[in-house]
Amino acid sequence: MNTEIPQSAFRVLPDWVDFNGHMGDFAYGIAFSRSVTALMEKIGLDDAYRAESEATLYTLEMRIGYQRECHEGDAFTVNTRVLAVDAKRMHLYQEMLDESGERLAWCEQVLLHVARKSGKPRAAPFPAIAAARLEALQTAQRDEPYPDWLNRRTGLG
Repeated sequence: MNTEIPQSAFRVLPDWVDFNGHMGDFAYGIAFSRSVTALMEKIGLDDAYRAESEATLYTLEMRIGYQRECHEGDAFTVNTRVLAVDAKRMHLYQEMLDESGERLAWCEQVLLHVARKSGKPRAAPFPAIAAARLEALQTAQRDEPYPDWLNRRTGLG
């Protein structure tokens, strides 16, 4: 399995710019979410899997830290790292970087694999191939330093 860090490339779209003239907070969420979709493709939770199994990922928690502004037309990439995985969940850390490699934002997410075939969404184990690929990514990225941002509590104190 290819254990390269999943990376997605973007350019700030005109409708991603808010009234302050820079990329709006909602657009960061879109970019991070689309990067999770790219990870889903990489591990086998692709369109065909979702259609056949009626299973997908639900976001349980998401936290974004904004570091620098970006503007219409700016190019950036999102790198995704698998911090932890269990039978049904994954914990991700993502960094949004500009063309020079400067961090624009970071995102922490916890996602749950959910089956919807019964009509009512229920947590379900990852299929074996996806579990193996997630484990391989986590193992390949294990030696990277733990992101400092994740040790910070949200709040004013």
